[in-house]
Amino acid sequence: MRSLLIVGAGLAGVRAAEGARAAGWSGPITILGEEAHAPYDRPPLSKAVLSAEEPPAVPRLRSEEVIETLEVRHLPGVRAEGLDTEGRSVTTSAGEIGYDALVIATGSTATTVPELAGIRGVHVLRRYDDALAVRESLARSREVVIVGAGFIGSEIASAARARGIEVTLLEASDRPLARAVGPRAATRLMHLHAEAGVRLLTSTTVSGIRSTDRGIDKVELSTGEAVAADAVVLGIGARPATDWLRGSGVALDPRSGGVRCDRRLATSAPGVWAAGDIACVDGVRSEHWTAAGEQGRIAGANAAGATEDFASVPFAWSTWHGHRIQVVGETTAADEEDHGDGFVLYRRHGTAVGAVGIDSPGPVARLRRSLAQTPGVGPQRAATGGVVSARESRE
Repeated sequence: MRSLLIVGAGLAGVRAAEGARAAGWSGPITILGEEAHAPYDRPPLSKAVLSAEEPPAVPRLRSEEVIETLEVRHLPGVRAEGLDTEGRSVTTSAGEIGYDALVIATGSTATTVPELAGIRGVHVLRRYDDALAVRESLARSREVVIVGAGFIGSEIASAARARGIEVTLLEASDRPLARAVGPRAATRLMHLHAEAGVRLLTSTTVSGIRSTDRGIDKVELSTGEAVAADAVVLGIGARPATDWLRGSGVALDPRSGGVRCDRRLATSAPGVWAAGDIACVDGVRSEHWTAAGEQGRIAGANAAGATEDFASVPFAWSTWHGHRIQVVGETTAADEEDHGDGFVLYRRHGTAVGAVGIDSPGPVARLRRSLAQTPGVGPQRAATGGVVSARESRE
């Protein structure tokens, strides 16, 4: 009986199993997860996990009953280390595992700053255990420096301010989400931070950290200023977790390091599909929760013999200081119109192609439905810019 192996136990991996079963896959399905936890949802890590009064449980994607119904074998704490596409086997920390069809959904690894490696009090937030460490650090901090004013950094800033912590938020570019939204929308986002009491410094990076025996004392900035801090959290993006694929024959995108796929999520290797943060479809990585789920389902279904294409409207959301942020469609390389009431529309040649909404769920939902009915919407069309090119994803 043919076996399906899914490497990666995040949203894309779980949805791949569901997609395969829905498409008629009757053979065994195995999901490898590098973490010891059951498959869990990532968006709550920088929201509910940081803000809840009591440490929350792992935000599971599916219940044990659902996983059992899917007849999926989940192997936690198993790391993929190599791939033999000719012999159809994956080398793991637990030994060799063969497959007939393979879906790669290993997600991303948080970007770090080499100069800050090993310094106590410096954190990243990508996994559940990271979130617990950041939560614990915030609980004993009075002043925090957050590096990166994208979705992750801004959500951490929101959680810190809700605790009454003084926050300095650093952004290397001249505005938040500079690669994802235009200057008018970015200005509105900057106002949200200012109103919440966050000190946002743009065009500023970290040049060094002063520490004592008790931990971090000050953060030295590229401007020459030294800012007092009890902790530093890095929210400067992530890179595809594809190092284990080098030399396997699976083609990687030279620019992003993602796995090159066609619209059916098929890779350059026979019997291998990819989904989620690592999937580079027609040169574009759709690095967001909604895309990861849809890509996972399609990759699993196609591994089972379906012939579906991935073509979804780029969409992302976040919560900053109690405000709902939504980004839909193409939001760069287009004319920007501020319609007031927290809604910024983007047009190209007179046609609406995207929007940024702040507490504007109605207009965003209507535009999203309209874009979904527009021929040609999808990764290829969005390659010129937009939310899909932002690195604040949640696979």
